[in-house]
Amino acid sequence: MKYLALLFLLLTTNIVAQEFVTSSSFDSKTAKGTVVIEFYVEWNDGNKVAFLPSLKDCNVYRVCIVKSSDLQSEYKVTSVPTVIVFDNGLEKKRFNPTIMMQLNATKKEVQSVIDEITFNKFQ
Repeated sequence: MKYLALLFLLLTTNIVAQEFVTSSSFDSKTAKGTVVIEFYVEWNDGNKVAFLPSLKDCNVYRVCIVKSSDLQSEYKVTSVPTVIVFDNGLEKKRFNPTIMMQLNATKKEVQSVIDEITFNKFQ
């Protein structure tokens, strides 16, 4: 029973944990590998993209556009949540929200982009 409880704790911690990125750490976090960034704002927390931490073969971070407005401007984020997939610092795909401020993409669609980036590295 102890092992089952420990396993549950470890699995839920990984799913819930999502690191935040600021202007000072953005470049170093996106420079290497496949990275998914969710641009969000705290007052729209109810529409945050819940499936992002469960994506495979990438690192996932969040950027608050209020605290890092320079990144919002640099990446031309006009509404939230906006999700951008980077490969070695270069933007590969952007997923924008609907007029209801909900992401207009599924986990399968985002994971497909990540899988394509990973596959292309072996060609």
